[in-house]
Amino acid sequence: MKLLVDIGNSSIKWAILEQDNLGVQKRLLSQGDNLDHILTKAWGDIPLSSIWVSNVAAPQKAEILSHWLNTHCGLTPTFIKTTRYACGIKNGYKNPEQLGVDRWLALIGAYQLEKTALCVIDCGTAVTLDVLSANGYHQGGLIMPGVTTMHNALFKDTYALPPLKKTLNRDSTFLAHDTSMGITLGTLYAIIGSIEYVINTLEKQGNKLKLILTGGSATALESLLQKPYQLVPDLVLQGIKAVVKQSL
Repeated sequence: MKLLVDIGNSSIKWAILEQDNLGVQKRLLSQGDNLDHILTKAWGDIPLSSIWVSNVAAPQKAEILSHWLNTHCGLTPTFIKTTRYACGIKNGYKNPEQLGVDRWLALIGAYQLEKTALCVIDCGTAVTLDVLSANGYHQGGLIMPGVTTMHNALFKDTYALPPLKKTLNRDSTFLAHDTSMGITLGTLYAIIGSIEYVINTLEKQGNKLKLILTGGSATALESLLQKPYQLVPDLVLQGIKAVVKQSL
């Protein structure tokens, strides 16, 4: 069994790859100093043959992961790196390695699903937006604070700030009538506004884009998006799967 792992700043996601079948994505929070215990609980009973990893978290997490695999499985993980070309797409950064590997793999995963012009949005600790042409050329992208990150930035300098609402239904008021909802709507509108500004500008230039969402906070934005979209929770793992397949 091959284990595909996506280590983010706040959570770790993984799935088993058997032959060409990717299992259901699983997720656990990975903050704090208990990562070794988390790995034992999650993977201790899985007979692994190899492990492929996307890591955008601190190097210490990669070290803990490597040590755990060596101790428990006698394996050395393959940490995927961003490259100039892979799986039919071309990196648009002048220095390819500066494009986060999670963004790179999300683009690869999206292009495997839809061979068309794409706007890929990953909603995690940060919200990233990347545009891909129909022929697989990365046109560039944006990085902005994520939903929780934006709230925490306000929380840092504000007294008695109420908690962020985690969900929002389509019947919610357009403007808030209490502080908690005001913060929630303001945060979500800031992100939605950036996304729709980019998409509308590109469409005015004659580009037709398919919108693909992923990431832990994507569901918070769904009710506000005016554009058709596809939600793919395991998009980074889909990208890892494509990289693994190409390497065989």
